[in-house]
Amino acid sequence: MKCVLLGATRGCGLETLLNLTAAGHECYTLCRSPAQFETTLAERNVDPNAATDKKKLINLVKGDAFNADDVRKIFEVAGEGVEFVLFSLGGRPTFKNPLSPKLMPPAICSRTINVFLPIFVERFPDPTTQPRLVVISSNGLGHQGHSDLPWLLKPLYGWLLKEPHADKEEMERLVNIGAGIKHVDFNPLGVQDTKLQLGNVVIVRPALLTEGIEKGTANIREGERLSGAWTVSRKDVGAFIAKECALPDSQWRNKGVTIAY
Repeated sequence: MKCVLLGATRGCGLETLLNLTAAGHECYTLCRSPAQFETTLAERNVDPNAATDKKKLINLVKGDAFNADDVRKIFEVAGEGVEFVLFSLGGRPTFKNPLSPKLMPPAICSRTINVFLPIFVERFPDPTTQPRLVVISSNGLGHQGHSDLPWLLKPLYGWLLKEPHADKEEMERLVNIGAGIKHVDFNPLGVQDTKLQLGNVVIVRPALLTEGIEKGTANIREGERLSGAWTVSRKDVGAFIAKECALPDSQWRNKGVTIAY
């Protein structure tokens, strides 16, 4: 399977990339610094030049997801036959003012999804034949998502993650409307954008992310809504996406799925 990944140089995106290439899939990854990312791969004992059937598994394309020309470039380099696309952009909270953590870069998810979606639909205009698009979001978004959180996590999400989650909520709104997914907070009427139609998308909403060990997808709970969704490791998010969401017949096609232990 040929895959295109944005936001795969760290976090859940990196873990998805490693799971996909371990399974022999051909991956094209957008990264601002290919040399730095090769160092990251070396630290994980991954050969950036590994190949199978004469096809290189990890293909690094220098570029920035904020730049439309760079996003177009990764699809041009990948060429025909793309079956899977991952959108996993995210920022980091900064604490210069500990009373009001900020996201850096600001509004990264909503800004880059506005760059990405028009190019994706331009490249794959027919929703019935689009490659699987997986968008990594977060649990606890919107009024419904926040109400499902364990009580002890609500203050954390309302303070530390307030700005990142506002950014992801706007991203979710655009993706839900593009796919016509009905959601009480992001698309209550279930309308679909006729100009940016998506027909093969999965929105993954992980619980609070950890750097913990991989427990295996058999230990992951999944559902459109989950109670008691405390944590999940980035490693298991990557494995879940590669093993469950990338399947053509995935039960989560054109749905959102929350995952947690």
